[in-house]
Amino acid sequence: MQKIITFCLFVLFPFSSHSRETKYVFKKKLPPTITFCNNFSASYVHYKNWKYNGYNNYSFLLRSNVNYDTTGNNWETHLRFNGELGYMKFVDSTWYKNSDYVDLSADVVKNTNKTFENIFSFYFSSQFLSTYEMYYNENGDYTKRWVSGFGNPMSIDIGYGTTMHFWKTCRASLTFVTLRTSTMPLPEPIEIADKNDLVYKRTLITSEYGLGIQTYIRKNIGKRVRWENYSRAFANAINRDKFDIDFRNRVIVKIFKCLDFIVDSRIRYMPYPPYKFQFRNELMLSLTLEKM
Repeated sequence: MQKIITFCLFVLFPFSSHSRETKYVFKKKLPPTITFCNNFSASYVHYKNWKYNGYNNYSFLLRSNVNYDTTGNNWETHLRFNGELGYMKFVDSTWYKNSDYVDLSADVVKNTNKTFENIFSFYFSSQFLSTYEMYYNENGDYTKRWVSGFGNPMSIDIGYGTTMHFWKTCRASLTFVTLRTSTMPLPEPIEIADKNDLVYKRTLITSEYGLGIQTYIRKNIGKRVRWENYSRAFANAINRDKFDIDFRNRVIVKIFKCLDFIVDSRIRYMPYPPYKFQFRNELMLSLTLEKM
């Protein structure tokens, strides 16, 4: 892996700095712009191996996306907030929190007007609310315990690499030097396999470096259809313990001013047992408040 990163540093970096001029119009200095999209929806959900289960049900979902973009003479800045909180209602009238995540990202791009430009990136991800589970304690009582919350689990990525613009506002990035620091709650004590890991108050703290890939796509297809893709991947070895993939894709069809039909797909792979891809596909009617 170290050889791959070294190759990227000495080959991709010079190419990104001295690549030929693009066919796009020279970027002009633009004032800051803020765009947002807030959705509330009731949806029919088909789960296949999502959180290692498979079932169909109805759910209620609140989703928010806020973007801040500015382009200067020398630098571009892109800030993004993305959050989602959803509950599922079962037949027996119990409620289950089936979706809960929040992430913040900041990208600073060196504006050289080339095909590939240098990028500095920061990414934070966690969840909003605490999660609890029922278990049998040492006395044999069936009770509730805390298993996760805001800041635990958590991932922080700091990266440097190259990015490519296309369709004016869309971009795909390769951060060939990425430092990731993660925390993971440990309801049960474990033995540390990696001497670089740390356990503090039943929280596993890890730090590693590798390659990162990010996409930011928001493309209008006609007047009523919009394609969005905000995906990320991280890897530092060819090993099932060293990959982390979060693929998020959606197609939004505007029916009325504040009513959308959304086809949302997510593929998730996390580098710990049972080492399986998780799939979530949703079809939803959504009440939408947005500024694009």
